[in-house]
Amino acid sequence: MTQEPDQPLGRPEPQPGQAPPPGQAPPPGQAPRWGEAPLWGQYAPPPGPAQSGAPHVHYGWPQQQYPGYQQYEAPPKPGVIPLRPLGLGEILDGAFQAARRNGKAMFGSALLVQAFSAVLTVVLLAVFLSGGIPIMSIAEGDLSRSQIASFAVGAGATLLIAALLQTVTQMILQGVLVVPVSRAVLNRTTTFKQMWYLARRRIGPLVGLSLLYMLGVGVVLAVVVFSAVLLIADLRVGGALLSLALVLAMIAGFLWIGVKLLVAPAAIVVENLGIFPAIARSWRLTRNNWWRTFGIWIVTGVIVGAITGGISTAVGFVVGIVGMLINSNPTPEQQILQAVLGQGISLIITSVIGAVALAFQAGVLALIYVDLRMRKEGFDIVLMKEHDGGPGTDPDGLPGGLPPGGQPRNGPWSAAGK
Repeated sequence: MTQEPDQPLGRPEPQPGQAPPPGQAPPPGQAPRWGEAPLWGQYAPPPGPAQSGAPHVHYGWPQQQYPGYQQYEAPPKPGVIPLRPLGLGEILDGAFQAARRNGKAMFGSALLVQAFSAVLTVVLLAVFLSGGIPIMSIAEGDLSRSQIASFAVGAGATLLIAALLQTVTQMILQGVLVVPVSRAVLNRTTTFKQMWYLARRRIGPLVGLSLLYMLGVGVVLAVVVFSAVLLIADLRVGGALLSLALVLAMIAGFLWIGVKLLVAPAAIVVENLGIFPAIARSWRLTRNNWWRTFGIWIVTGVIVGAITGGISTAVGFVVGIVGMLINSNPTPEQQILQAVLGQGISLIITSVIGAVALAFQAGVLALIYVDLRMRKEGFDIVLMKEHDGGPGTDPDGLPGGLPPGGQPRNGPWSAAGK
């Protein structure tokens, strides 16, 4: 009687065509059956040509190519966002991370622009109020018709100039802040000086774009107001209803066109386009993405408005309470002085808050531009190549951007200028 050889301790090896015991991975080349999954842990790579050196041990799911099976690989995320079309949360988080990583460039620039605009506004108000009309006379209504007319004209001119300055400075800031956000996509930090150096030649087109916007808005407003006056004068109640419909249509038109032109400043800076080519570029990028772009921008505005409005209201309330506690029975001159000091303190705090809000909103706009290009043009592939250091890339320039002439930038931060 022959004796069977002793079986080795442990689990028996499965025969060909036989399912492996539970909890054991199938042999190489054999797919797991339904309900079974490969084990997570160490596994040996399939046999292949002999390699020199110590054997490599791989971790994770066994990398076996099964028929009809494709392994998922997460998109790369070298910087503040993953290189693929983005969601709302990723855009908001990316804008915040970009501002945090480039605080001096983004917050510092926004604060300087806010301070510059505020100082110019105060200077204009001081020049206007020094025109010979006493403040107390305005409060008491002791003015002649000519004084009232000159006061109204001066106040209107001052407000118009202040609005013009604020629009131009915010447009410049919105375009310039595209630089650090675009570089943060590839995990590149940007200094204050470097940011303004890279955007220095695009400030002129940004100013022209803001003036063109203001001119267009002014022309449309003048036409609508003139038409409304004629309608009300001729048709009375019917004219008033038509004027209301005209105003609502104007607001809807401004909103629609505003979203269509939202990424024009980013196109000016990154792609070195002129004013009208940048407008056409923004129009094309937002095609079939209007509602999505509008939703992201509205959500951002609501978040920023709620935070800044709440803080500004609290600051104004605290400043008023402190003024009353210091002097509960002020004279008229002291009231004016307290009001001026309170407004000054509130203006400083509001400027700081506004700088943070502007930096964050500019970051959101820059990432909307990047997201639209990834959705329409495969911009994520371009960014991956730049991250890998492909030929013609400039690690100290703008990712995906081409300067005039299509040549890489050579400046104090580029490899050629070092």
